[in-house]
Amino acid sequence: MKTDTVFWLLITIAALVATGLLLGKSDGSSEVFSTADDLHPLAEDCLGGHSDYVDHYHVELVLSINNEFLEIPGDVGLNDGACTMRQLHTHSTNGVIHIELKEQGVDAPLEAFFDVWGKHFDETGFDDYRIDADHEFLMFVTTTDDDGNQNREEVMTFQNHILEDGQKIELVYRDKA
Repeated sequence: MKTDTVFWLLITIAALVATGLLLGKSDGSSEVFSTADDLHPLAEDCLGGHSDYVDHYHVELVLSINNEFLEIPGDVGLNDGACTMRQLHTHSTNGVIHIELKEQGVDAPLEAFFDVWGKHFDETGFDDYRIDADHEFLMFVTTTDDDGNQNREEVMTFQNHILEDGQKIELVYRDKA
């Protein structure tokens, strides 16, 4: 065989082997960015138990994906292997998030709960449900004043939304109107 033929044969074989190695490392899943990969400090901190908090309040979270309500698990942030109880957690599937903070006056953003849950959440969507040309992701917050009057408004704060006692937060992923 000619020297240049052997050279190009070896280059071709090396390229095929390298391509095979690169393809072999792929697990077939998409590499979509997830906010849950970078935890908020409140999501990392372990409360330990019900006797270790100084501030305690609740919000209700409602998730709707393509007109279907998604049940929020009843044990998010409880007994996760590394911690008995996170500062943001659930006890049942009723959508109530318990915010039990070690310090008074700490702002708890909604992002921290989704980080505890291990789900992506920001203005681009929830978990694998991301906005695109055909879908939108909306957030509504309902508050109640001292007289019992409710005010529901669309907000754009998403992961930065600061949780306050008694809020009802609705997240809606749907076809664009």
